[in-house]
Amino acid sequence: MLSISQARKLAKRLILGAVEIPQQCPVGMHEPQAEIAVWLHSSGTPRDVTFRHLMACGAPFTIAVAIEDDWRPPAFASSWLSLQFRSRQRDERLLGEIALKPSGHVDVDGRRLQLFQVGSSRNYCMPALRLWAHYLLYAHQRSQMPPPDVPITEQETRAMIVFYSAPRPVVLVSVTHDTRVNIFPMNLLGAVGPEHFAFALNSRTPVSALVERSGFVALSSIPIEQAAVAFQLGKNHRRDSMNWKEVGFGTMPSSYLALPVPDFALRVREMRVEAAHQLGSHTLFLARTIAVEDRNDAPEFFMVHGIYQTWRAKNLRQGTEGDGDDKKCSADPRPANLLSSASQSPPAVHTTSRIP
Repeated sequence: MLSISQARKLAKRLILGAVEIPQQCPVGMHEPQAEIAVWLHSSGTPRDVTFRHLMACGAPFTIAVAIEDDWRPPAFASSWLSLQFRSRQRDERLLGEIALKPSGHVDVDGRRLQLFQVGSSRNYCMPALRLWAHYLLYAHQRSQMPPPDVPITEQETRAMIVFYSAPRPVVLVSVTHDTRVNIFPMNLLGAVGPEHFAFALNSRTPVSALVERSGFVALSSIPIEQAAVAFQLGKNHRRDSMNWKEVGFGTMPSSYLALPVPDFALRVREMRVEAAHQLGSHTLFLARTIAVEDRNDAPEFFMVHGIYQTWRAKNLRQGTEGDGDDKKCSADPRPANLLSSASQSPPAVHTTSRIP
């Protein structure tokens, strides 16, 4: 006869599956990611915005979409707007959808960066009963933690899980100002034009003010093997400055701004910050690319949600070669966007391009 403890474990396994699914999973892939297409749906023809959108704010959860023509969101509140997430490698199968509500816009070099707050969401990466069991488990885990810096609603949390069905690159940001210097991970970013990127930082953290004072940053794409280093550097979001001797890896100056960047960086994008917009919990920075240096070609560090990773491992033919293994997935019940070694020889520099 089963004991009460054994019965609970059995019931948990029947409802949740064989394993508890973590929220933050590192995966390795080449840029640009080729697994998920993201489409903006409204009353007209759907728009492919896979490489023209980003999370612009955590609370309220706000998504920014770059618009390159005269499109405007419908004026009627009842009009349906959504982002759909579809598998490119599984006949455009719909994996998730997030309802959108227009909340403003900002201008980027003659283009419109349309802002949307999220509404309801649908996730098709697993059966509904099992999915809601995981939602309840995540909610319970969060309830056992101290209040978060960025409080988001349950509706926003579920939408964020869908949002991270699309692999999101994680970069290391190098910034200096006067005697202050810092390097920290970031994954709220995206291209919003041929030369422009946007990225978001928690407005209450010292690094947000440091970036605004400096006006220049270098974004380093890193190999999947360095994912643990990025997680370790998450604490630097809480620092105004740091001692470079603490980082535990070698650095070298970026090609144009001479900012210290990791010597294992695969690509370094140097940028000049042109504007900063306070949206809520986060500041949205708009930046123009000054120079791009491609140093090496290898699978880069991306982040996905564990629910999508579970679907991915079961359904994609190429498997998950290059991914972080299950032990590297974080059991942290917070949403994946709240991302908080030995020295290597500098990789060979392949190309460097500068944009005046």
